[in-house]
Amino acid sequence: MISSTRQAARTLVLEKECELSPRLMELRVKIHDEEYLNNAIQRIAQVISKKLVEDPEELQFRD
Repeated sequence: MISSTRQAARTLVLEKECELSPRLMELRVKIHDEEYLNNAIQRIAQVISKKLVEDPEELQFRD
């Protein structure tokens, strides 16, 4: 995992290379945070599980 100081430096370099929105830059930093990714995956799994219980037909593939 990249240290906070290296992440900050990397973020500054990325900001200088291309003019991206602050929100996009924030998300780029977050995807390198293992805890953030684990929590995001958990939330996605919970939403999908809830949908399967409530309306399983909604998630079926359509031809």
